[in-house]
Amino acid sequence: MRKVIPLIMATLLLCTACKQKKDKLVAEVYYHKLYQSEIKKNMPTGLSTEDSVKLVNDYINQWIREQLLLHKAEELLSIREKDFSQKMDEYRNNLLINALFDKITAGIVVDSLLEEEMNNFNRRYDNSYAVKKPIIQLNYIKLSKGSVILPKVKAILFDEQRRVSGKDTLTTLLGDSVEYMLDDEQWLYVDEIEREVSIPITTEMVKKHTPIEQEANGYHYLIVLLNFKDQRSVSETGEEQAAVQMMLMNQRRQQYIETYIDSLYEDALKKGLIIQ
Repeated sequence: MRKVIPLIMATLLLCTACKQKKDKLVAEVYYHKLYQSEIKKNMPTGLSTEDSVKLVNDYINQWIREQLLLHKAEELLSIREKDFSQKMDEYRNNLLINALFDKITAGIVVDSLLEEEMNNFNRRYDNSYAVKKPIIQLNYIKLSKGSVILPKVKAILFDEQRRVSGKDTLTTLLGDSVEYMLDDEQWLYVDEIEREVSIPITTEMVKKHTPIEQEANGYHYLIVLLNFKDQRSVSETGEEQAAVQMMLMNQRRQQYIETYIDSLYEDALKKGLIIQ
């Protein structure tokens, strides 16, 4: 497809130093006109010259297509088919009502009661929504191969007493590490760890707390296995807990809205504002 305007011209359209007093006409379709000022108004700032040129051309091409479609719609559709007044009223009403709902429920926050609701949900549905994949708790450090801090990190991580008490020291030492995970409470999928370190992890290894030291793919891995389960419950995943919280918040929001609507209705009845 040929460009609507040359690249140099597209760049000039966005030039802030342009001193023309009259707005420049860029494109015209069936007497509908696109001016330079409209393009500038819809362009983001901070783009490179190349990106700006591409975005301008895309905008103009899209505008031309839209005008062609609008013209054809005006030409082919009947007056009744083009009458959207009722739909526009319904759309506006829905926007107003949703804006009202957002405003009256803006004060709903995460509180101790919601936390209790989440705990009740977890107790009730943990097994029903469990992910049937083995999970593991571990401490995991991935260092660059030949890292100078390897001996110090290994000495702390592979000593159980120092591993527990020296988390802050480890975090300070791991300046050149690629990644690490020292949270004893976090659960991870076993297959993801196995893919990373290319070592099969068995329940026997976890029971014995066998430390793992492995070099692969140009990295040095240090792993301490802490705990193992055959499946992962809802309460053991941050993503699923966030989803549970959102669901309960939406339920609370919906209940609040229904109560609000009922109170409006009862108040209007008392004041004789509803005639049936």
